[in-house]
Amino acid sequence: MTIGIEAERANNPVKTGVEHYAKQLILQLAQIDTTNQYILYLRTKPEDWFLNLPKNFRVKILGYGPVPFPYLWTQLRLSWEMLVNAPDVLFVPAASLPMIHPKRSIITVHDVAWRLYPETFKTLKRWYLEFTTWFACRFAYKVIAVSNATKKDLVKYYKVDGSKVEVVYHGYEAGQHNTQTSLSLPEKYIVFIGTIQPRKNIIGLIDAFTELKRDHPELSHKLVIAGRVGWKPEETLAKIRSNSDVVYLGHVSDDDRWAILHRATMYVLPSFYEGFGMPILEAFSMHVPVATANVSSMPEVAGEAAVYFDPKNITEIKKALQDVLLDKSLAERLVEKGDMRLQEFSWSSCGQQTHQILIEA
Repeated sequence: MTIGIEAERANNPVKTGVEHYAKQLILQLAQIDTTNQYILYLRTKPEDWFLNLPKNFRVKILGYGPVPFPYLWTQLRLSWEMLVNAPDVLFVPAASLPMIHPKRSIITVHDVAWRLYPETFKTLKRWYLEFTTWFACRFAYKVIAVSNATKKDLVKYYKVDGSKVEVVYHGYEAGQHNTQTSLSLPEKYIVFIGTIQPRKNIIGLIDAFTELKRDHPELSHKLVIAGRVGWKPEETLAKIRSNSDVVYLGHVSDDDRWAILHRATMYVLPSFYEGFGMPILEAFSMHVPVATANVSSMPEVAGEAAVYFDPKNITEIKKALQDVLLDKSLAERLVEKGDMRLQEFSWSSCGQQTHQILIEA
């Protein structure tokens, strides 16, 4: 069997959750499957790790001469490839199925945030996401959802037959991480790592942190924010710049991300909506207590290992921060529960389940 994978997301040097997911799945499939042939479709020159994959993995660059097809690559160039040289099975690790595709095509949907918070997306981007997700859910052979929360959203908003949707949780990067960094970090801080966009509710977090510092001036903590700039970031960036207790690092490397988490007093994920919330697991793996919103997939991922709050309630966010920072025994219990919670998630399990879906297609 020949399995094609749209791998350009895994080739993105600025990786967020979807890109990490795509890369980790390819690495896991390379360990699991030495029998089937894999074609990894790329738009641009592959990163070095692609070149170290087993012999049954082949990279195919589908650029157009010197131009790497910057727009509609999936819908145009990959569609053409599917027309003239289709694999037996196509896997797309995000909800952008080519217009022309094999009957046995599998896609992953990570979230449907544009449906719940349309005001946080630019209009054209929202329309594109709406169409591609509808098209993928309608015509894909199977749909992988990264959480039960996302599966419920697909059934509700896109009328997908629930039997067509398989829930496969993300994993996390386990093992020893480099905890050294050249970044200038405060001595004590809480941290948020994620894309700078309205859905992440960073403004709410800053407001809650400001109230906490006002009520507890003895706390010397800063709020560290790290992440690339995403959609509609202007108001959030202005809020960051206006607060001297907030340190914005911009996009950080993977090594620096681990170092930032390792040194943090706690990690906070205040999002209004997350399809999965991978940073929760990353914080657990670095033995950092977590506070997160009580909506969408976040309780599903964190279980009993986090303090929860209503992301629209500044007082609740402040209380969650206060409880963890001022109650050492609570923080220690959260770390212990986080260690236990990690046993439910692994990239190995994610790879095994995804592989089974691919070969059974």
